[in-house]
Amino acid sequence: MNPKIIFALLAGFNFGIIFLNIPPALTLLMDLYVLSYTGASVLMSALLWTHAFMQIPAGMLADRLSIKTSIALGVGLMACGNLVPGLAPSYSLAIAGRIATGVGSGLSFVSVMKLIVLYSSIGMRGTFQAFFAACFSLGSILAYLAIPELLPLGWQWSYLLPGISCVLLLLIWTFIKLNEQPRNIAVPLPLGRVLRKQTGWILGFYHALSYGSMMTLGNWVPSLLAEVWADSTATQLVWGGALTMLVGGIGRLAGGFIILKIPALRIVNSSIMVIAILFWGLYAIQIPVVTLVLALTAVWFASLNFGALFELVSRTVNSASVATAFGFVNFLANLGAVLFTLIFGLAKDFTGSFFGGFLIMALAAATAYFFGKNILQRAGIENTCN
Repeated sequence: MNPKIIFALLAGFNFGIIFLNIPPALTLLMDLYVLSYTGASVLMSALLWTHAFMQIPAGMLADRLSIKTSIALGVGLMACGNLVPGLAPSYSLAIAGRIATGVGSGLSFVSVMKLIVLYSSIGMRGTFQAFFAACFSLGSILAYLAIPELLPLGWQWSYLLPGISCVLLLLIWTFIKLNEQPRNIAVPLPLGRVLRKQTGWILGFYHALSYGSMMTLGNWVPSLLAEVWADSTATQLVWGGALTMLVGGIGRLAGGFIILKIPALRIVNSSIMVIAILFWGLYAIQIPVVTLVLALTAVWFASLNFGALFELVSRTVNSASVATAFGFVNFLANLGAVLFTLIFGLAKDFTGSFFGGFLIMALAAATAYFFGKNILQRAGIENTCN
């Protein structure tokens, strides 16, 4: 396999570690920083907010800088953002570190996605993007499983593990050579033209529901299970979170193969419709086993459409503007992840239950499907397999 694609997969694994390093240590960090659930939501979502708001400027920057420079800068910022909070038990320092990490992840994410587009065959772009996303989930599983084992050595390991992972990734990147010329040399589109594309807004809304669902459930499933499963142990709850991300990873991996057989447009429309139904079920049925099964099924359908979504995005612009388009769609997706994460924390603090959040997500998914399906079809995005 092309070394550049191998690096992209390693980068996806690293993203999973840095995005999900807080939930496995949440109870300890809430005690350390003296936080409410709302405060914990802010800690978890600070990276997401920054990552989201960086997406559009990061995409524009990545389309104008060399990929070598943009990825090195992004990964370096992620390393610093994770190592600095381990210096002292300070909530302010932790938030600052999460913000720095979000800046770095925003820049490196769109750069790695562009790397996949430029250095993979057209027929495999969506598949490799799905594999990249699957590695994200695998990295988050490592965070869920490894960090609880490391915490007896000190609370700092919730930050040290992702920090060390970023340093290793940066070292690997220094040995990757980009000697090949991209297939197409084109002029980046002005930001205004990218933002005026209606399909970008719809695909961003779809991705917000998909990625936002996976991240929300990945962050809150342990706490959600604790609410409905009174006699559960801490270990069982952590395994529930790890299982959630494992299903997400397998779903994204499967999506990479599905897109070779089923049109991308059909995949994304169908997945959003099913997600709406599953969220309604999660709101209406609050039984431990059923809750876990429905949550895992929702994560599956929210994950398998990743490659299809970004394959559709890459068809809407030329290769010189693809990072900007990716950044815009991912900006909307991360806003969804932040919003849903905060909604669940606020729902728990003000109503005593997480389940009201699922009703909001069900209504949002149904609305997205109702409007998005027709708009995407009218837009004439090619509805064929790769």
